[in-house]
Formats: sequence, C-alpha cells, structure tokens
Amino acid sequence: MRLFRKSNDPKFLKDISQVFSFRVRTFGDTPAGVLWKSSEGQQLRFEVLFGLLVDQPPFEPVSINDFGCGYGAMFDFLLDIPSMAGMSYFGYDISREMIDTAKQHNLDRRATFSEASKVEIPADYTFVSGTFNLSLEVDHGLWSTYVKSTLNQLWNMSNKGLAFNMLDKNHPDQENGLYYAKADDYMDFCRTLSVNVTLIDNYHLDEWTIFIHR
Repeated sequence: MRLFRKSNDPKFLKDISQVFSFRVRTFGDTPAGVLWKSSEGQQLRFEVLFGLLVDQPPFEPVSINDFGCGYGAMFDFLLDIPSMAGMSYFGYDISREMIDTAKQHNLDRRATFSEASKVEIPADYTFVSGTFNLSLEVDHGLWSTYVKSTLNQLWNMSNKGLAFNMLDKNHPDQENGLYYAKADDYMDFCRTLSVNVTLIDNYHLDEWTIFIHR
C-alpha cells in the first residue's frame, strides 16, 4: 500500500531511497541492510526508544507507527516484549525494496508495511530510528527544514508520544553524507510542539534521543 504520492516528495528523497534499496539488495534483512554498524547498536537504540512507553499500561492494546522502518527490525524487537502482545504496528519506508523485504521478513498479522514518505494514519506512539541520518549531499539547512517539517507531521499523527534519535553534532568523528544535529536545537523545536519533552543522551552511541509526550 502506498499512502503518499512520491511525485510530491522533495527530490533528494529519491536518491536516499535508492541508497537504501541498494543496501537491502546487498545485505538483506540485517543491520548492514539499513546502514547500521552492528546488531548491538541497533538493539540499544530500540531499548532507548522503547522508554517512550514508560507510562503505557502493560498488555493493553497499543498502536505503533515506525517511520523509516527498514526491514521491520523494530517490530522484531517489540515482539519479544510480552506486554506488547496486543499491539498494532505500522511500518513506513520510502524504499519499495525495503518494504518488500519487510513483508517477507515479518508475516505476523499485527504488522502492516507501507511504501510512504509520510504517515497518514494516527497511532498512539511513533518511533523514528536513524531515519534522518543519511542526508547525502543535501544542504544542511535544507535537510534541517525537512526534518523539522516531518517531525511536525509525525507529531500530529501521534496520539500519546513521539520518540526519535539523531547523530550528535558534538561527536568528533563525523562521516560525509550523514546529518549531525545539536540536541539543544531540536529540544527548542520540540518544545514548540509540547511542554513535555525529554532528552536522553547518556547511552554509549554517537547520538541522542528525544521523547515528546502529550
């Protein structure tokens, strides 16, 4: 299912989509297939993001939007948490090949995967893990505008909360083609969406995570 016509997308998303399609063709449903360096780092990111649900009553029905879902690794992680048995999961990605891989990788009926660049179905919570890291040669200011516009749209589709991570601008070893952001800048932006904003930057990766709650 496609929820958002790609003709309306910023032109640079096509290039980024092609990179991820190449990666998943080359490495399959593995962390390398979505540009992660290790399964340990991928797992830690999911654990940090899941802290968004700290106030969610266990075993109650809950809906999840995963924006930039890749091959559905976040759904794999959630399946291992007993209290999430009643979840409904919706994964979105701009790469058709990534979505095709996700559908083959995850056959559970609680998961739905869609080729889309925006979310148009509200959910209780939204996760965004690494989705904004790859910017290629896009101007930093243009990419920042795109990221904040997208976060605003995702927040409007999140009934209870939104969690996202970003590479840390203060990290000394930065790679070309990746977007590194200042946590303070995004904290200020997120406070325009909600007064309930939390920064998590005490875990051992070159990034930070922000929670926004209603």
